[in-house]
This record gives sequence, structure tokens and C-alpha cells, in this order.
Amino acid sequence: MIPRRDEGSRVRPRFSGAKVRNVDVVVGLLEELGAGSSYGLFEVQVKGDRKGDEEKRAGDEEKGDYYVNMGHGIRTLREDFPAIFHRELNFDIYREDIVFKDPINTIMGIDRYKSIFWGLRFHGRIFFRALWVDIVSVWQPVENVLVVRWTVHGVPRVPWESRGRFDGTSLYKFDKHGKIFEHRVDNVALNSPPKFKVPSLGELIEFLGCPSHAKPTYFDGSPSSSSSSPRK
Repeated sequence: MIPRRDEGSRVRPRFSGAKVRNVDVVVGLLEELGAGSSYGLFEVQVKGDRKGDEEKRAGDEEKGDYYVNMGHGIRTLREDFPAIFHRELNFDIYREDIVFKDPINTIMGIDRYKSIFWGLRFHGRIFFRALWVDIVSVWQPVENVLVVRWTVHGVPRVPWESRGRFDGTSLYKFDKHGKIFEHRVDNVALNSPPKFKVPSLGELIEFLGCPSHAKPTYFDGSPSSSSSSPRK
């Protein structure tokens, strides 16, 4: 047996007689089968790794968007809260199907949510000489929830000295993209709250604008005051 060099510098044994043809055929088949199997396994593995990389990359991008959007939302809330009665808020941090809840009402949709703050600004300008919000504290009880404790102060447009305030919390829930999908107002406490009733935001504004202080006699329309007035 004399080894000979075939194409590709591969050394293959040389046989004599009829067996050479059969051996060459078998060796060729084995080589092709082995090469094909290896290539197939390699191809499947590459495709699997590529799919896993793409899924991981998509997950990383989604998580990155979540933290970017949530950070933007928190900064926006901090900036918007003090000006809530004076200018239009930034609504790009909310989802279109935002749900707002206070102790009385549940409102759905970004347009109706915007109308709440428009109403607060409108009534605030009518009934108050001064109206502002102080942020008391901000914290995250869990990763996708932000809680803001606030205090509203108001000086109503009345001819006597008056001032009101109420405290409450706003809880914001963020979705997987870092957008706010729920805003809940709770723990509202007035400085002299009405009994047996939990007020809504609209009632709170009315309370601040019409405090239950003693009024001057010329505002009193009771029968006793009218009977004591001089007749013409």
C-alpha cells in the first residue's frame, strides 16, 4: 500500500484491485455524511444562538426604554406638581387609556384626564386669589409605583381673611414601557373636613373657595337679619 496525496493535501490509502473502487465510495460517503451532519448541527446551533441574542437584545432595549421613560415621568411630575393650577401639564408621560381615581370618581382616557386639570385651573382662577401645591415627599413602595404626598393651599376671593388647605397622596402606576397607566388620589384630609363624607377633588376646591367661616352681617340672608333692618 503506497499513500498518495489527493486534492486538498489529503492523504488517502491506495489499494489495488476491485476493492479500491468500493473503499473510495464508502470513504466518500462517510466524509459527505459526516460533513453534512456537522454542518447541519452547526447551522441549527448558530440559528438558535442568533435568535437568543435577538430576544436578549430586544429585552434589554425594552428594559432600557422602561427606565428612561420612568425617569422622565418622575422628573416631569416633580416639575408639574407645583404649577398644577397655573399651566398646562406635560401629558406625554401618560398612556392614552390612563385611568384616574379619586374617592368618588373613576375617569378613563387621556382627554378626560386633561379636562380634570383644566377644570382645576379654571375654578382656581375664579375662586382664589392664590392657590398652590407643595410636594411633601416622593417615594417608591415598589419598582413600578410612585407615590407623591402633597399639600394644597388656597386663599379664596372673599372680603374677609380666610385660608384653607388639604393634604393627600397621588399614586402613579407605570407599565412595562415606563408610561403611567393609573393615577389614584387618596388619603385626602381637610383642615376642617365635613363629616360622614369623603370629598372628591371638585368638592375640595369648592370647600377651599367657600370656607365655613362666620360671614359679615351684610352677607347674612336669614329672616332674623331682614326683620331687624329698618323699614322704608
